[in-house]
Amino acid sequence: MKRRNFIAALGASGVLTALGNTASAEPNSERNLSGSEINNVIVLVGDGMGFDPVEATRFVHGDLAMQSMTSVGKVQTEPRAGQVTDSGAAGTALATGLKAHDSQISVFGPEDAEEEDDFTPIMTQLQAAAAVGKNTGLVTTTTMTHATPGSWGANVPDRDMQPEIADHYLENEIDVLLGAGVDIWSDDQIEVAEELGYELLYEADDLEAAGDGKLLGLFDEGQMTYTLDRDDTIPWLDTMTAEAIDRLEGEDGFFMMVEGGRIDHANHQCDPWTSISETKEFDDAVQVALDYAEDRDDTLVVVTSDHECGGFTCGNDYGNVLDLDSLESGIEGSLESLAIELQESDNPDLEARIEEYVEFEGELDDSDLEEIQTTYDEGEADWGLDSVIGRAVSPHVGIDWGGKMPDDYITSHTGPSQLAVASGPGVNATAGNWFHLADLSATVSALMIFGGVDQINEDERAQWERQICQRGPKNTRDAYLALEYLGPADDTLTEELDVNGDGVVDLADVLAIAGIDSEAGHAETSQPDQSSILATNR
Repeated sequence: MKRRNFIAALGASGVLTALGNTASAEPNSERNLSGSEINNVIVLVGDGMGFDPVEATRFVHGDLAMQSMTSVGKVQTEPRAGQVTDSGAAGTALATGLKAHDSQISVFGPEDAEEEDDFTPIMTQLQAAAAVGKNTGLVTTTTMTHATPGSWGANVPDRDMQPEIADHYLENEIDVLLGAGVDIWSDDQIEVAEELGYELLYEADDLEAAGDGKLLGLFDEGQMTYTLDRDDTIPWLDTMTAEAIDRLEGEDGFFMMVEGGRIDHANHQCDPWTSISETKEFDDAVQVALDYAEDRDDTLVVVTSDHECGGFTCGNDYGNVLDLDSLESGIEGSLESLAIELQESDNPDLEARIEEYVEFEGELDDSDLEEIQTTYDEGEADWGLDSVIGRAVSPHVGIDWGGKMPDDYITSHTGPSQLAVASGPGVNATAGNWFHLADLSATVSALMIFGGVDQINEDERAQWERQICQRGPKNTRDAYLALEYLGPADDTLTEELDVNGDGVVDLADVLAIAGIDSEAGHAETSQPDQSSILATNR
């Protein structure tokens, strides 16, 4: 099998020496199994945030918080099959250390399988954190049950199973859940949440006044309203991040995933104004995490993207080509809001309204206007007319798009590697390399559970593999090294490491080998119910 590769840039070595050959271990006052200082882990994911939106945001708003962090390499994103991932497969790789097929949420199974026995739930970092006594939280600007947060908090075969993802959150009793999508949650689920002790929050004022217990914040009906359209009843991502940290702090530490989820949506809609605004909001949340960690020696902050979206191209000529004034403040709201307004109007003057709504140099050409009119006539506003307007207007402010889907209005995800930056104990700027999202996940899990990353030479590895095949895994050192073998149990070595016998080496096996009870781990996998599946943005 292909092993996971630990990312040396993310943490200090020496963990194998610290672990020794202890037969078993429990989390202790020194915070993890090697006695190192990493107690808190904050992973921030810019969904669909390629390098170009980051650079465009820097040009418009100045240096970004994430750009002050240490680059630990470039992260590859492909799913189990193919070259271009969706957020389900990418989120699963980040959350579990295992590759998945598109649309799968922290399960391992064949593509397009339908039977319950075809899927194995995979323990996630968040579930592992809870198993070792840490508080846990998920924060997002998408629906709370969208693919990325779902990948850390649930185990379902299809990302569209958002009601089932909500069930898994409640089963796992995640301490802090802040996002949107109240319409997805049934009355029964809300009642269960209250019975479990969650304080329910629906507006920014509710969050400001919230107590110190478990929080379930659902601040919008569907996706969280874009920053360019948002009013003060909806909290901003930096505020949600700060409030989550306040609730999650504790002696045993915490794990939290924060997602800037609507960067992806803006790029699907070819809207550079909204993409830049959403990226800036995400970076403000990064700053909150860095401010929290600045005076501490026990907190790891990791920032990455799950994939690129839209083929966002920052610059379409040489020299000073970006219209920075327009990109910062030269638009009334998102292109989504414009498209909805136009579609709800009776025979509007499309050209005049677009030129009033968006500041840009030059004029739209006849072919663009013809496509805009045709799309308007077809009645496709959201993820239709907005995308067509975006592709027409963007070149006038120095932005282009390269990822248009065939026979569709919107752009798709693309396949290039993404940024990975970090701040915290032992982060090393000289050790960066190319690696996969699953490698990043395994490394973060090694730091959270064992306190460091370390390598053994090939002779030592061969000897260790022979020992495992002969006697099975017995101690914390074996548990640590098992992290490099996350994946299907498809040979004698991995079958020995798969101590719970479910066909997959995952974090549940790692914890079991280390002597940690993980019964509070992942929920049972749920099955697709076509009547409850909601259409979602990929």
